[in-house]
Amino acid sequence: MLIEKLLIANRGEIACRVIKTCNRLGISTVAIYSDSDRNALFVKLADEAIHIGPSPSIDSYLNGNKIIEVAKRVGADAIHPGYGFLSENAEFAKSTVDAGIRFIGPSPESILAIGDKIFAKNLLAEHLPSVPLIPGYNGSDQSIDVLVREALKIGFPVLLKASAGGGGKGMRVVRESDISRLHDEIELAKSESLRSFGSDKLLIEKYFDTIRHVEIQLMGDNYGNVYHCFERDCSIQRRHQKVIEETPSPHLDSTLRESMTAAAIQIGKFLKYQGAGTIEFIVDEGDNKFYFLEMNTRLQVEHPITELTTGLDLVELQILVAQGYDLSQSQLPTLKLNGHAIECRLYSEDPNNNFLPSTGKIRYWKQLLVSSIRYDTGVETGSEISIYYDPLISKISVWSPTRPQSIQIMSFALQSTIVLGLITNQSFLLSIIKSPDFINGFYDTLFIEKHDFFVQQGDLSFHLKERELIIVPFLWLWYQRERNRTTLRHVPSGWRYLKSKNPIDAYYINHLNENTLLELEYEYHRNIDGSFIDDTDHKFSICIKSGEGKRKSVVLHGIMMNESDDNTYGSLRCSIDGIQRVYKIANGPKNGHLQEVYVHCQELGKQIKYIRRKKLETVAETTEDDAPMPCKILKLLVDPNSKVKKNDAILTIESMKTEVRLYSRHEGVVKILVKEGDVVDAGTILVKID
Repeated sequence: MLIEKLLIANRGEIACRVIKTCNRLGISTVAIYSDSDRNALFVKLADEAIHIGPSPSIDSYLNGNKIIEVAKRVGADAIHPGYGFLSENAEFAKSTVDAGIRFIGPSPESILAIGDKIFAKNLLAEHLPSVPLIPGYNGSDQSIDVLVREALKIGFPVLLKASAGGGGKGMRVVRESDISRLHDEIELAKSESLRSFGSDKLLIEKYFDTIRHVEIQLMGDNYGNVYHCFERDCSIQRRHQKVIEETPSPHLDSTLRESMTAAAIQIGKFLKYQGAGTIEFIVDEGDNKFYFLEMNTRLQVEHPITELTTGLDLVELQILVAQGYDLSQSQLPTLKLNGHAIECRLYSEDPNNNFLPSTGKIRYWKQLLVSSIRYDTGVETGSEISIYYDPLISKISVWSPTRPQSIQIMSFALQSTIVLGLITNQSFLLSIIKSPDFINGFYDTLFIEKHDFFVQQGDLSFHLKERELIIVPFLWLWYQRERNRTTLRHVPSGWRYLKSKNPIDAYYINHLNENTLLELEYEYHRNIDGSFIDDTDHKFSICIKSGEGKRKSVVLHGIMMNESDDNTYGSLRCSIDGIQRVYKIANGPKNGHLQEVYVHCQELGKQIKYIRRKKLETVAETTEDDAPMPCKILKLLVDPNSKVKKNDAILTIESMKTEVRLYSRHEGVVKILVKEGDVVDAGTILVKID
């Protein structure tokens, strides 16, 4: 029986992705949304949208009973869970089926058997002993004392991992046998797992330092057919979360590939698996052996690169399987790999500050319209990135016949994608893609830790480029002031009583977490009559006083500007010493006391934030005890006005599904300025220690 209406129990880019396929298949879609997502792109794209609850996911996207009630209310035939949230929740899948609604995914029994990492390892050890497993503890006794004892038995380093989790949540590496710190890390992993997945069960595994993370994409149906769609190499990770993926893996030879895909199909057939699933392995580079890591009983975040190299639509196949389609009639039995694909995850986070998430409004978003470049995103210009969800902005995927060509296209895509207003990992991704070791395929899961991808941001040539580009925000704001001038319009712009004194403009620029003041002196070569003409070239002589001191010939050719109540963005075309370029620009918040301007520099593959100095203004500095990111205060770990020592745990915060424990930086008496449950902005002072 065909599905006519499908409810998407998810948000963001995966909701947009499912809507795209449903539109092509003639299936109407229903979106659910929280308070924070009221104006999100996926809500606008769906045929119907229903408010599901407050912003915290536990009250909205994790409320399975309410989601099923909404599905019945609107007459949905099926629910697609996307990834994350309830996608691997066996109880939710069963409740959906019991309600007479099709669950786009495997059976509840399969999820229960293999989706839980502890059950999965015990199951495979008993029934498929030929599948190699990682040494570790999978026991049912989850008391902290037992977990500490088992970790000591395994030997350090060990990996704590949420049994019901994924995406790096509830996962922590402990390298030293410090009992107190191990105890703390277990508590944090259990708490994070409970908040993200509804279960605080952990497993402990031996942690390998030099491994590759390779997964096999499976697709099964109701007739016992299980096929593989080749592999994805997901070894480039930060905080155990994938950042860059590619297929085929540059490490696997044909023999290893055949062994891994055969093992994956063996697991899928044993489970009588239905729908999309992924068997994840680690490959020990020392002996080239692979070990079962886990199975994800859902669509993976990185599925686009499989689609690019196979021509499949995995969401379509999920829906077809739910409708009873026999996969032996598809192209899967004779599937071939075509070319090479790479995916980069563009996050709203600060690589220079331990990858902490950043929140706020995307002032300008623009993607490339190129056939070999694919964007999977849930944002648009004006979208808000909140503290409540994962900070993923977009997945950028590219395809080419060869790996070197794909790397070149990805480099161009990262340099040219416009995302202004937030701190992102854009230039960090570009650094990885351009690194010699990545280009040669020499990497493992510790690739990021082993390399310094921040050198280019401290390089003198990059800093000089950022200094020269002060001309761009100057022209942008000058143009806005001149266009909006309502008084003394007959007086030429930049006119001075003393002709020997040219006007000065000044901007702060943040470089390596330090604010630098740049000043420029300019002379406007006005029109003969002194008037401001909107559609003519405007010529300047500009000297950057804190730069090399040479005067530059500058011509402003034109500006395209888009304005709304709280956002101004567009493009500026100018020539600097005869070299003409187009720059994408956005203003900061209109109500701010500082004039912020974000400039995209294609050459650097990043945005540069400038703050115009006004008289008597300075850039505020934060203290050592402030919030490192917008966050929610989860737990106070010390009493107010108590004495603390250096490195004592003070409080626990949560932002974008990540828990962080903050520690005292020195000894003293602690004064706590927040309470549990508070939601605070970055820079808010949380505690003072005297």
